[in-house]
Amino acid sequence: MAKIPAVSLDVWKDLYAEAMRYESIKPWNILCEESFFGVQDPASGELGYGCVLGEMGTFLALAVYRGAEGFNIYQRLKNDEIPEDESFAAQNCLMAQFADREELEKADRDNIKKLGLRFRGVQAWPLFRSQLPGYFPWHLEEKEAVFLTCALRCASDWVERISSGSLNPDERPGKTFTYLLKAGDEKPPREFEVCWTDTPVYKPAPPQPLALDERRLAKLMSKPPKRGGLWEADVYYLPAPIMDRDRPYFIRMVMVVDRASCFVLPGGVVPPERLAHEALADALLGGVEQLGCAPGEICVRDEELSALLEPIAKALGARLTVGDLPSIRRTKKEIDKMLMSRGRM
Repeated sequence: MAKIPAVSLDVWKDLYAEAMRYESIKPWNILCEESFFGVQDPASGELGYGCVLGEMGTFLALAVYRGAEGFNIYQRLKNDEIPEDESFAAQNCLMAQFADREELEKADRDNIKKLGLRFRGVQAWPLFRSQLPGYFPWHLEEKEAVFLTCALRCASDWVERISSGSLNPDERPGKTFTYLLKAGDEKPPREFEVCWTDTPVYKPAPPQPLALDERRLAKLMSKPPKRGGLWEADVYYLPAPIMDRDRPYFIRMVMVVDRASCFVLPGGVVPPERLAHEALADALLGGVEQLGCAPGEICVRDEELSALLEPIAKALGARLTVGDLPSIRRTKKEIDKMLMSRGRM
């Protein structure tokens, strides 16, 4: 079952104090969401990138994107490069949000009560969460709470510098105004020094090549299946969290659909750590085994997935294309309706 991490009351006290200071500045009335600053994580030494959210007044927060990867996800979300129905499972950040009381869980309200704090009104209640790709937003671990405390403190200083006119965050293109921990200072509250650092450029590790099940393929092709038809293939996150681990996560639906008939082939669901292209390759083989025929064409949503699935398409003798997936889109809508009717969303 999902487990809420233990965080000491002293750490919570510091975090709420910095959150209240940050909120009192009303930074969303000063800055747009295009500006960001860097801050060093005391635990890992990695840089996070803080962004004030709330320019439109609907979601008031400080988001701290972890490392170059988290910053890249932020940029892709901002540029609409991640599908809207996938964005809920894409984030890699720490979030200090100011929410309505109804959005808090019992553990959040218990912390506020233990600290003797009081909040009133809409978007006035601090709410802290950790977000990782493929996982449901969850309660902070202690080291995350310490980092978010530092980030809020630096964010307040950063906003005050900008507000006073002593700092222009955009004055050095390609550079980020950054808070680095002072060497030799190991006890909280940690002290920071400021400098300009290079804005990160994310270079992802090459994806793991598809490992074909040669024995399964050989058995399948010993009696060459009939060929023809177009199959759509995709993997996507379901929005309902699964709570059977310490940290709740989102499962992904593996879907292969015959476009002409809208027949859904065996696919199933996989956890976030399973590689999407491996799961799809298994589903494609399963479809051939069940139907006794292979597709003449396999259509996927983007070039990256196409490149990863090239070995299985070649082994099946199918042409691989990139384009719209209308049959999968219709099937997803039906699944969403079913989940909503069961109270799963």
